[in-house]
Amino acid sequence: MTKVEIIALAEKWEAAAQRAEARYQDSGAARHLREKEQAEDLSSALWMAADAADDHDALIGLRSALNGLAAKAHAALDALPAADRADDRIILTDLARSIISDARVYGVDSALAPSGGRKQERQGSKEDKKDAGHQD
Repeated sequence: MTKVEIIALAEKWEAAAQRAEARYQDSGAARHLREKEQAEDLSSALWMAADAADDHDALIGLRSALNGLAAKAHAALDALPAADRADDRIILTDLARSIISDARVYGVDSALAPSGGRKQERQGSKEDKKDAGHQD
C-alpha cells in the first residue's frame, strides 16, 4: 500500500469511530462503544504505518548515502600509498575506516571489495623493485 492509500484508510476508520460514538451517545449500547474503540485503534495503527513509510524512505536514503561514502572511502584508502596510509594520513585513514565499518554494520558495504588488496599489490611491487635494485 502506498502512503496515500494508508492515510485514506486511516481517515475512513476515523469516520467510522465518529459514527460509532454518535450511535453510542444515542443508544448507550456498549457494543457501539466497543466499535468506536476498535475503529480508533485501527485508525491510530494506520496513522503510525503512514508515519513509518516516511521513516522507511528516509532510511533508504540514508543507507544509499552511507553506501556512497563507503565506496569513496574504499577508493580513498586504495589511492593512498602504503606509507601515507600508515603514518602521514592517520586522520583520513581513520575516517575512511570508520565509514567502511559503519557501512558494514548497517549491511550496505557487502557489494564492495574490502580495501587492502591494492595495498598488498603495492607492497609486492615495492619488494620487486628492491629485489631488482639488489641484482645490480
